[in-house]
Amino acid sequence: MSYDTREMLEAIELRNPMKTFFADKFFKVHRTHVAERIEVDVKKSRRRLAPFVAPRRGGKVLTRDGFSTNVITTPKLAPERIMTIDDIVKKGLGENVYSKKTPAERADELLAEDLRELEKSIVDRTEWLAREILFKGKINVVVPKEGIDVSVDFGFENKEVLSSTLLWSNASSNPIVNLKEWRRTVIKQTGTAPDVCIMGSESADAFIANSFVSKAMDIRNLRNVVIEPRVVDPALTFIGRIAEIDLDIYSYDEWFINDEGAEESMIPYGHVLLANSGGIGSIEYGAVTQIEGDSDDYVTYDAEIVPKQWTDKKDNIKMIRLTSRPVPMPFDVSSWYVGVVLAENREGE
Repeated sequence: MSYDTREMLEAIELRNPMKTFFADKFFKVHRTHVAERIEVDVKKSRRRLAPFVAPRRGGKVLTRDGFSTNVITTPKLAPERIMTIDDIVKKGLGENVYSKKTPAERADELLAEDLRELEKSIVDRTEWLAREILFKGKINVVVPKEGIDVSVDFGFENKEVLSSTLLWSNASSNPIVNLKEWRRTVIKQTGTAPDVCIMGSESADAFIANSFVSKAMDIRNLRNVVIEPRVVDPALTFIGRIAEIDLDIYSYDEWFINDEGAEESMIPYGHVLLANSGGIGSIEYGAVTQIEGDSDDYVTYDAEIVPKQWTDKKDNIKMIRLTSRPVPMPFDVSSWYVGVVLAENREGE
């Protein structure tokens, strides 16, 4: 059986969304657009006081905070799968050898499985885009031979690379001072305080082993720094809390296969992230335009993920494709902070 785009789109919209970490936690707002090209406003807040005005004067103009607007073409993600006769006439994975399933039933099951896997690949790439924004403040994917040029730079500046005795691997370093300073910088710039700190396991180990952290834990009754690790999910561990600055600390260990085929950590080696758990941005989805039906008409969809199924009757092949055009966008590029606290760089970041 073949399904049209509207039927598959309704099924996708009704499914339970797949979970991610960076995208779900920090880019909670999702918005779709009716064009592939969208305006991206980059804002840097300034905290200014209202002006004093003489009793018989109307007022003084308070200029708006500046922002720059960039028009970008949203990057296109379009994984697809081929279904052939060979795929549906043979027994599927885990299927009983005496199964009486028809090829049509197997085709429906295989279609559902393909849709899940294709969607997972899009969700994983969107998570990677969120990771690039959080730790680099930009997306830069250029593949000339494929005609791909995805470059978005939000002008992120809240980043400090520690060196020498300030590195958390050094006995004289004080991670608590660093976290306080970085949190204070975000408050000064935006008025919003980071309340979560996300580390890779190597940074978390250095934090826990640091003598200043140990001393803060030993101060009786105050309980300013509390280290009570517990597993939240297989990749996320709650490490503890710094009560003085209302900061929860987590260790996040997740990996992905990069475009060169190498395994890479979702948190670059030695990096820590401070942000507000309420979110720092949105994911904007550009429109998807594709040819629909026997009339060969172009149809535009403003949706997060758009499916398409078509048939090559000559070669008895069915194709399924999911297309999405996501861009994670921060509301204010000063609303989070990144610290590089260890010197060794295993992944070339």
